[in-house]
Amino acid sequence: MFTTEQAVIDKIGLNTLLQFASNKFNEAGTRVTRDDVEAALLNETYSELQEQINAWYVQAQKNVNAIIAGYVARFALNQDDINNSVLPGIANNLMHCELAPNIADENLKTLKSNAMTMLDKVSKGVIQIKEDAPAGVRTGMRTKPAGSQFNWERY
Repeated sequence: MFTTEQAVIDKIGLNTLLQFASNKFNEAGTRVTRDDVEAALLNETYSELQEQINAWYVQAQKNVNAIIAGYVARFALNQDDINNSVLPGIANNLMHCELAPNIADENLKTLKSNAMTMLDKVSKGVIQIKEDAPAGVRTGMRTKPAGSQFNWERY
């Protein structure tokens, strides 16, 4: 929704993703390869290990989508609005943090903190993610005459 597998691969890098997957899935007798990670992320699973890597990635993506959706739920966004905003970059940064095995790393903490700050700014409207509608389309402020009890005629 907010990012694609290829965008995550391009942002994080296949070697870094391989390190993350190796930390999570390496067991005695199995070794995660670069091909396993690439096939799993691009939904071309042929082995149980690749299916596990794919499930790990899908769960991380669900978590990131839920976080972002919580911040931008009040906006009526379509996919074009999302693609033309800062949200894909924020999603890629959050995916990096979500997939990393050691979130205590200072660089990852900073990355996540910056991404959450950006989401907060988007939520508050400081960073605009959707263009304003023309003045004639949006509903303006409606006013009605003041309900004064003062009798002008007697004055």
